[in-house]
Amino acid sequence: MTHKIIIFVLMILLCSCKKDNEDIDENLKITSENPQPPYNQLKYKMIFPDTIQLNRPYEATIVFESDFDTILPPVQIDAISDSTKTRLITFYQFEPIKSPMKDENDLILKDSMFVLNKKFSVKNIVFKEKGTFTFCGLIFDEVMYNYYDNKGKRDSIHFTRRKQQIFKNVVVID
Repeated sequence: MTHKIIIFVLMILLCSCKKDNEDIDENLKITSENPQPPYNQLKYKMIFPDTIQLNRPYEATIVFESDFDTILPPVQIDAISDSTKTRLITFYQFEPIKSPMKDENDLILKDSMFVLNKKFSVKNIVFKEKGTFTFCGLIFDEVMYNYYDNKGKRDSIHFTRRKQQIFKNVVVID
């Protein structure tokens, strides 16, 4: 009789352990998925006319705010800068796309520049065709942290990034 009870208890334990492992595996699958981060992680304002003239150069002014502003200023140029952290902000300008924009994968990089301040200008924006276009850009804000061990030796580097897509519809006239 005791052998039957022991076998019964073992069977229950084996079945319940197997079920728990399946639940753990399912949770691992869910948490191991890494979705693409949205490119809407900064606050910004773009000053650029809605209607512009054909073949005339324009300037866009972009002002943005980032979570990283509380960590570091956009550019560290003074002598008392934090040597354990570095911040780099890049603006990528893409070729204007005729509206309606079909797919973001059709974007063609036109130019890029480092951003030295939270307010910056993109100069010499020229549209060579009449119609409705979309001005496209991307602000890429990145902070690098250096970590040091107890002996003062750097043992790792960590990057944190924020991205903001910028789209502005523009009507180009003669």
